[in-house]
Amino acid sequence: MKTPAIGKLHEVIGGRWLSAPGAARQSLSGGVHRIVTDSRRVEPKDVFWALSGPHFDGNDFVQEALDRGATGAVVSRPIEAPADRWVLRVDDTLDALWKLAAWKRQQFDGTLVAVTGSVGKTTTRQMIDTVLRAGLTGSCSPRNYNNRFGVPLSLLQIEPEHDYAVIELGASGRGEIAELARLCQPTIGVITQIGDAHLGGFGSRQTIAETKAELLDALPPEGKAVLGDDPWLRRLGKSTPAGVIHVGRGSDCHLTATDVRFHDGELSFSVDGHPFRVPVWGRHNLTAALAAVAVGQLLGFEPEVIARALGRFESVPLRCQIEEIRGATIINDTYNSSPTAMRAALELLREFDSEGRRIIVSGDMGELGEEAVTLHYRLGGEIVTVSGADLLIACGKYARHVVAGARAAGMPKNRAIPCDTPEETLPYLGQAILPGDLVLVKGTRTLAMERIVRAMADFPCRRGA
Repeated sequence: MKTPAIGKLHEVIGGRWLSAPGAARQSLSGGVHRIVTDSRRVEPKDVFWALSGPHFDGNDFVQEALDRGATGAVVSRPIEAPADRWVLRVDDTLDALWKLAAWKRQQFDGTLVAVTGSVGKTTTRQMIDTVLRAGLTGSCSPRNYNNRFGVPLSLLQIEPEHDYAVIELGASGRGEIAELARLCQPTIGVITQIGDAHLGGFGSRQTIAETKAELLDALPPEGKAVLGDDPWLRRLGKSTPAGVIHVGRGSDCHLTATDVRFHDGELSFSVDGHPFRVPVWGRHNLTAALAAVAVGQLLGFEPEVIARALGRFESVPLRCQIEEIRGATIINDTYNSSPTAMRAALELLREFDSEGRRIIVSGDMGELGEEAVTLHYRLGGEIVTVSGADLLIACGKYARHVVAGARAAGMPKNRAIPCDTPEETLPYLGQAILPGDLVLVKGTRTLAMERIVRAMADFPCRRGA
């Protein structure tokens, strides 16, 4: 990450030096290696930015960062600075980070692609980056840097010589996408789908749709909006001044997929007679792939180049990650969960070519507000009707509601088991899983259900009956 000299940084964000006068003067001509907000990741010559949130205060870790070799720090309260380091105090470190990110955005004249939606944001963002990287240089949001902390850090990765940047935008309430989009100033906006994620913060699917559509309001008239074939997006797409490209399977889409097939870890489809093959698990990845095709076309890529790039795509860890443990096939989809994403995983389980039993280890779906009980009960029914599961082991606060829904849909009582924690599922799994079984593990990020998958590797081998 190339960042401005310290003197320019001071000019952009303001603040006052807490360093010894000599260190401050010397800093004005010095450069910045990286900006780091986690003191545990600091390397020599980095700058530590002391962000604070509801449950942490980065100012508490300044000394640790300096001990690890940070050349300086941006803080929001008095800190004693070593004689050979610089410390800059501002009123609000997050506000200062946004000022620096806005300045960095102003230096960039390439294409900025902003991606949002209820599901599939990260996969879409990575597919777009995979395509564009085939012929251009650019940057892409790392990990899940899609909130008010992560988006400015993502913008700081943009270099003057970059042709593009792909930035993921997330939100848990109205107005957040608008704020992030104003910071990013996108030239292309991508919205994947409107689903039930974060209902607790939004209250209704209509509010979710309107919040995601805040991205469209930030597009310039000469910009482009790439939208999934979603009824909400059909309506909201009419309000943007930008040109709209709907992608999907419908014949009335601007970019239509035909001959859509999924088999053995590969999604294949055609667009205008050009074939595409993407190494991903599940048809639900189609919108992400089509969005990548659309963005690639907007930036002048030929279909053959886009197809070759998508053919080399590597999926995000913990998202429909297929593993074999003790002879059973594990679908490790533990990154997160929502009603829409869970249904997609259940459809994948149904389509999966397996002669063994279908077992689901289900964790809570987070942030559903007043609809949580109803949606978890409905999930239990879909586990039976959509995936045809043979065994359900549910865990979390709403496990009993999931189990109740499954039993009401016809699953025998002894095959629908509620547990309070992920750890409590392990004895049941250890007794149940046989070689040849197909096991889906999915739940909210707060449950860290990848621990279940790791623990399963230590299960003793068992033979089928």
